[in-house]
Amino acid sequence: MSSSLHSSKLEFDQKKNVFVTQLGEPDEEEYNVRKFPIVEESEWALVKDGTRTLQSTLLLQKQQEMVVVDQELESKRRDFAVRMERCMNKQNELRVEQQKIKERVEKFDRFVRENEVKRQRALVKFQNERKQQELREEELAVLKEKYRELEKRQKKLVDKIEGNKKFEKYIQQVVDILPEGYLELSDNMMKGVISRYNTLEQANEALLKELMLKDDSIDKAQQSLAELTKTKTDEVLSYNSTIAALHSHLEKCFQSTVRKEESTLRKKIHHRNQCQLYGQLELAIKNLVDMKCRLVKLKPGQEPHSLVKQLSIIESYLLERESIYKMSQEATTPSSTPGPGHS
Repeated sequence: MSSSLHSSKLEFDQKKNVFVTQLGEPDEEEYNVRKFPIVEESEWALVKDGTRTLQSTLLLQKQQEMVVVDQELESKRRDFAVRMERCMNKQNELRVEQQKIKERVEKFDRFVRENEVKRQRALVKFQNERKQQELREEELAVLKEKYRELEKRQKKLVDKIEGNKKFEKYIQQVVDILPEGYLELSDNMMKGVISRYNTLEQANEALLKELMLKDDSIDKAQQSLAELTKTKTDEVLSYNSTIAALHSHLEKCFQSTVRKEESTLRKKIHHRNQCQLYGQLELAIKNLVDMKCRLVKLKPGQEPHSLVKQLSIIESYLLERESIYKMSQEATTPSSTPGPGHS
């Protein structure tokens, strides 16, 4: 029984109790570890003395276990401190590593941005260089075209030089036949002849330009004269039209004046006839008054009778004569009724 009890005590779970103050990762070696007390005595002695010394043994074992537990606890504390220090170091290292990673990420982002900027710059540069290349290609094509034109021109000039050699011979012949002193002394007489020709050509061109300027001025003067002539002709036509209108008005006025003069002349003739008739009547009336009305005498200093007065005198005279005539007729005529032959 004691052996079974002893074996049960030996099989007692000696698993350590660890006070965890911070979460950590347990070591694989210390997880689910059973620890047994060290037994130095033989199994038979332990069984023999088991019953007698059970309590003291258990106490000693517990004390020994407590010491071991304390030692292990202290060791665990030291391990825990070491592990905590390691964790802190790892945390610091992790923080440093995170900072490094952050710096790397920032550097990488900056590197990416810089690369993007460089890429954009390179793209812009590539586009600019492509445009420049296209421009250079166009310029090259233009230069090639100019080169071909220059080659053609050079060929033409060479042909022209070959064709002008006859003129060189001609100038040489001219130099040979020129009199002495005609040209200034120079090393090359042909150049002197050409220079003389150029001078004369420039003088001729200057004269032609002056003549053209004169022609231009003459053309401008003629144009101005034509414009002035046209303007004056228009003014003359306008004046002629005005004069024609005024002449027509004058003709109308003259005709009206002639008609008025004729009417006035007729009126004057009529008036003169009327005046003459009036004078004749006045003279006849005066004669009648003088001859028939002598009884009416004017007093000295009295003004002559007016025409109305004279007519009234003649009227009275005639009435008087008529009455006398009637009276005489009545006296001479019988009282019988007059015959049908009398009026």
